[in-house]
Amino acid sequence: MNQSRENDPVLRERYGLPDQSSALYKQPWFKAALVVALVGGSWLMWSALHYSLPEIRQSVISFNVIDDRHIALRYSVSFRSADKAHLCQLVARDFDKNVVGQIEQDFPAGTAPTTLIATIPTRTKAVNAAISRCAVK
Repeated sequence: MNQSRENDPVLRERYGLPDQSSALYKQPWFKAALVVALVGGSWLMWSALHYSLPEIRQSVISFNVIDDRHIALRYSVSFRSADKAHLCQLVARDFDKNVVGQIEQDFPAGTAPTTLIATIPTRTKAVNAAISRCAVK
């Protein structure tokens, strides 16, 4: 009965070494970690697919100050489903980032991806223009 010291169960217990016959999947935390990994991985895949293909994709191309009361905004929009009506809100801001002009642009159902130029009337001189939001009607 001459066991080597590294296989002695008394020494393994004394120094907190794991039992050599225990496998990873037999650990008490393994099932909980597996469930968390599966649920978390599924949610991560869903969120990546959902948010990488938004309902409306819009981007500002440029803006041009026409005069003290108007600013032109050139932008493009594309829709994931063209069978729904959409609405975009365009804003003009002054130097202090206050909204000085705002219009809403309607896109009826069946609108194809397009590039538009919109003129936004303002109450004072605007220094920039942007798309505030786009949503399904």
